[in-house]
Amino acid sequence: MIARCHTRASDSSCAFRSRTGRRYEHEKHVRAQSNIYRKVSLALCCALEPEDHLGHDHYAPQSVRRTEGLFGSTRPATWETNYTNRLDVYRLSCQRGGGDGHGGDGNNGGGDGDENDGHDDNRESGDLFLLAVIPHSSENPTFSEDDVYEEYEEYEDSDVDDVDDDDDEENDDNKGYDDDDDVRYSTTNHKASGDSRKGKKPKNKDNFICESVLATNLPTGPGIPTKSELFQGLNARKGTELSKKDLSDDLEQLLNTGLFANVDANVTPKNEGYAVEFVFREKIWPQVQSFRVSGSSVLPKDIEQEVLNAARKSQNCTVRVLATAKNIIEGYYTSKGLTFGTISHFDGMENGEVIAHVVEGEIARVQTVFVDDNLQPISGNRGVTHPRVIQREHNFRVGSLYNVEDAKTALRDIFLLQLFDNVQVVPKPDERDPSKIQVDILLRERPTKTAETELEWSIAPGEDGRPDLVSARPGGSVFFEHRNLDRWGRQMFGSISTANFLQPQEDLGFKLEYIHPYCKGDGDIDKTSLKAAAFNSRKISPVFTGGPLLQDVPGIWVDRAGVKATLCQNFSRQSRCSLGAVLEEVTTRDDSGAVCAAGAKQLSNGSLSMDGPRTTISETGTDRVMFLQGNVTRDTTKFVNGTQIGSRDIYQLDQSVPLGLTGPVFNRSKVECTRFVQLVAENKKTFAPPPVLVAHARSGHIIGNCAAYDAFTLGGPHSCRGFTVGELGVARTFLEAALELRVPIPVLKTHAFCFWESCSDLSSSGSVSGNPTEYYRRAGKGTTYGIGVKLGPVRAEWCVDGNNGTGSSFVRFGERF
Repeated sequence: MIARCHTRASDSSCAFRSRTGRRYEHEKHVRAQSNIYRKVSLALCCALEPEDHLGHDHYAPQSVRRTEGLFGSTRPATWETNYTNRLDVYRLSCQRGGGDGHGGDGNNGGGDGDENDGHDDNRESGDLFLLAVIPHSSENPTFSEDDVYEEYEEYEDSDVDDVDDDDDEENDDNKGYDDDDDVRYSTTNHKASGDSRKGKKPKNKDNFICESVLATNLPTGPGIPTKSELFQGLNARKGTELSKKDLSDDLEQLLNTGLFANVDANVTPKNEGYAVEFVFREKIWPQVQSFRVSGSSVLPKDIEQEVLNAARKSQNCTVRVLATAKNIIEGYYTSKGLTFGTISHFDGMENGEVIAHVVEGEIARVQTVFVDDNLQPISGNRGVTHPRVIQREHNFRVGSLYNVEDAKTALRDIFLLQLFDNVQVVPKPDERDPSKIQVDILLRERPTKTAETELEWSIAPGEDGRPDLVSARPGGSVFFEHRNLDRWGRQMFGSISTANFLQPQEDLGFKLEYIHPYCKGDGDIDKTSLKAAAFNSRKISPVFTGGPLLQDVPGIWVDRAGVKATLCQNFSRQSRCSLGAVLEEVTTRDDSGAVCAAGAKQLSNGSLSMDGPRTTISETGTDRVMFLQGNVTRDTTKFVNGTQIGSRDIYQLDQSVPLGLTGPVFNRSKVECTRFVQLVAENKKTFAPPPVLVAHARSGHIIGNCAAYDAFTLGGPHSCRGFTVGELGVARTFLEAALELRVPIPVLKTHAFCFWESCSDLSSSGSVSGNPTEYYRRAGKGTTYGIGVKLGPVRAEWCVDGNNGTGSSFVRFGERF
């Protein structure tokens, strides 16, 4: 739209022309009679013609810094104030070099110029005008800014639209247009001077208070910015004080989006302030004939064809067509995790050969930032951990594209180092090149050395029911760790535990472990680590315990002392394999700590029978065993709203190495398969866990003369629920199966479940040394079913023993599968 204003000093009236074609004459003596006809017009008009070539850099240099918009380039602007004897014109001028476009009508592009080129040679194209038009009476030859804010009513279209005061009526067209004088003109009524407007006054008399912000003719659709998005950074907001420069900056910001051919801002009185209305006109270009993407390194060609097919469904190229292309291209980047892959701008719309310029978020720098307890960078950025320890745990490389999946992997892997208690990945635009990305990894280190001591005394009810100390001798444990040996993330852990610190040699248990990550070098993609451990542990054996028909069985304790070395490789997030060697000495003891070579049970007369199954291969109660252990785990599970889905397969093989004629020689293998089947898609509104069906099967087999303490035990929370560990029997071959249905509880955002489980020794108990299953009167197989609910890490279950039909409840921690 073109806005022009002409005045003559000798005339008795001002002439204004608008496209309404209506004409009104206001004589000078009429205006002199009363201030009631004083008019105020604030019209902010923008002329951005259809022929503008988007993306050009030949705009006239100005003081305003040039930035890029999505659909074209900005136009720098300067304020010019021209004073006449009849009105004040505040002009915001956005200038660029000349050049004709593909055409447009005079109303949109070039006044009364040729309709085919939309260009007017008598003006500078692309101008922005802010007009404050104040027709004065003869009694008021000067203009007072205070008049703008006094005594106004609501805007009325019935007032003066245009006034003709020129001498060239013969040049007017038959519709009442004046070829010389065209202006966008809005008016307000002005009441008597005694009725002043009440409310908040601006601090500056040249400013006004914004009461509301409106949008007219704003295009809508997927990918098109909404009103809130467009107006988010504007100066025009409800309750704010605005100046002419604020409005011009807002219009320039809206134009810089390249979405609109024209933006007008009309300011009208409203209540205690003024309403700012932005009027938009959408751009229209010829139909898209070709489409290509510039600046992409990963976008496939079929995406360009998909955009072209969608664009040809429209007869013209509009903002909606470009928004559709934007959604398709950026949707592809988002689906691949390339969150910084966006379209910077389009060009070529004027001839139908559209080019989308993209930036993909190329990484320009990766930096590790060590922070203190207040998350502020440490002076000198000097941390305890060597920087290469961090670099080998993430996939960010200079020149590659930033991927949100790489950020998630970096967060997980760096945190699993156990060296940091706060890890953040912060991508940000590069200061030198905003199209590139800088990645800062913020790290807050944990203390490298820690030690803990725990003391405990056992308490039991006394003879009178009051609690009493079982023993005055203190028990407990001591734990220490070093997480970062030599700054390279190598770790060492140690623990000592005993039931009697006064005489720890009676049941002293200890474990010392060393972990060396990346033992093959920093470039090892499998992240091979070496683990070495020395241990001495004592646990009661579930092999030599009674079944439901036999109680009060003396316990057999198994002491294991030895060393273990393991190499572990990681294939993916949870899939791995390991190969290790174990050398240990196994000794069985009774409750008094004496070496015991055979199990025992209590007879009906209260005496102990010592003719139970042999506890070790040797007759002395001590075995020395060396075996190789291999493990392969394939795990593709993930959590959906707190519930596991996916699959997990585990295979383990132990092969003993004979250390003498009397040592055990065996091969023990075990396989486990679990499937977590999601039955219904998750609810993204409530975040309730989806229903899941769990199917589980496990089997194992032993060949050779394996000792009873290393045989398979049946029953327990991870075998067959409803039974204690080993309550169903001991076997050389076994098979177990389980089904569990998990259903969500929307209120608690957790799930309840029902289950069925069964296991059997497949009649292999008799081949175990001494047949502990028969000796301790255990069933050898069992079935259970029940219901439960998961509350955080706790599982509350009620189970029915299928062997005798009794029910029992359990509270357990952790997952069953």
